[in-house]
Amino acid sequence: MSAFFKKAFLEETKPRGAGYRYGFLALIFALIVIDLIDSGPRHYLRGLIVPLMLLFNHLAFQFHWSRPMTVAIRALAYFWLVFGFIAIFYDLFRKF
Repeated sequence: MSAFFKKAFLEETKPRGAGYRYGFLALIFALIVIDLIDSGPRHYLRGLIVPLMLLFNHLAFQFHWSRPMTVAIRALAYFWLVFGFIAIFYDLFRKF
């Protein structure tokens, strides 16, 4: 296996306290709920890009999963990160 794959998908992260992990998870869920309540029906996807980016990355790197689940959730987190940046920059430069 390549060194990048091992580091990006299999390396264990340093554990943080439960207060940080679950407190930040609750904050992310609160952001998602507030965004769903405040945005209109056409803005769901655009408004959820950043909170879902935070959620997937937090789940991927702050919690311990089995090896296959770790690879899957980190792949989802990296995919959503790239998708999010593309969508944000597309939306930003579409107006010019």
